[in-house]
Amino acid sequence: MKKYILLILLAWSLVSCEKTLKFDDEGLANQLVLNSILSSDKDFSASLTKTRSILENSYNGGFLMADGTIDIYLNGDLIKNAISTTGSFNISEIKPKAGDSYRIVINSNGKQLEAETTIPQKTEVISVDTTTVLDNFNSKIMIYKATLKDLDGDDYYRILIKKESLVLNKNADGKGAQKYYLYSYENPIRSDDPVFNSVYNNFGGDVFNTGPENDNKIFPDDYFEGKEYAIQFRTNNYGSGYHSDPYNPVIGGYGGSETIYERNVVHVQHLSKEMYTYLKYLKLYQHYQGSPFSEPVPVYSNIKNGIGIFAGLNDDARFTFEKVYRPFSMDTIKIEENGYNYGGVYGY
Repeated sequence: MKKYILLILLAWSLVSCEKTLKFDDEGLANQLVLNSILSSDKDFSASLTKTRSILENSYNGGFLMADGTIDIYLNGDLIKNAISTTGSFNISEIKPKAGDSYRIVINSNGKQLEAETTIPQKTEVISVDTTTVLDNFNSKIMIYKATLKDLDGDDYYRILIKKESLVLNKNADGKGAQKYYLYSYENPIRSDDPVFNSVYNNFGGDVFNTGPENDNKIFPDDYFEGKEYAIQFRTNNYGSGYHSDPYNPVIGGYGGSETIYERNVVHVQHLSKEMYTYLKYLKLYQHYQGSPFSEPVPVYSNIKNGIGIFAGLNDDARFTFEKVYRPFSMDTIKIEENGYNYGGVYGY
């Protein structure tokens, strides 16, 4: 008898733990989303979308394009008004520059969105030194040491490396046709430098790391505000040592390929506070998403009356390390359009 009583009590306790939550699907659907990253080396662009219902079964993704108008203010003055029926605003005559402050006002579907950001100054890089070493597997590793001079005040940075390979396919169609392909992707960076670890408090002495990996390689100037600082990081060597593209073996199927050059381009970006905060919390969201042991992390947004991001960065500090296997002239080379191009968040 006691056994049955225990079973009844257990069943009752399970039922009593159920809780009905109100789900506001209308409030989550049809929200306006504005995304725009302004860079010192690109034209002004922005995209306006609206969210779908999460109950909707669609193969078109989670967003719908939204039409609207945009007013663009530069340092307080209205410089452009534009209309888009597709949600894409690409304005080639506006080229963001260091120190420029932008405010945008968008009207769409009876709502008005506002946001503002400033393009930071170019990162002052005193020097970039490199050393090539062999790891435990006899693979070449390039170690970088970049010395920065920080400005007064709060500053935020990001380091990324873009790798490019120009490859000649000697028999692209099986009949002797030669074609050139430019392959580009972001080269992963590894580093034990404390400025990277400080973002998520992942210092080496802890038994368990307290945050995600800093894949975006962002960092504030908390450790060297207004001073010079030498930051160290490493990646695979830009030279493969072979006259073929090791990352795209398919193109050699018709008779082989030859790498013309390989290069690593080091970007030392100066981020606005909005861009830094967005990247930081986006990674936190991705890391803790779905974890039953963590509170949900909202992605940072600075869009008034909407969601999304409007942020600036300066990408003018670049350093190229190149290995040429065969002399070439870009004036005589036509590059095909179907090379790989892997970028970071929004391609920045």
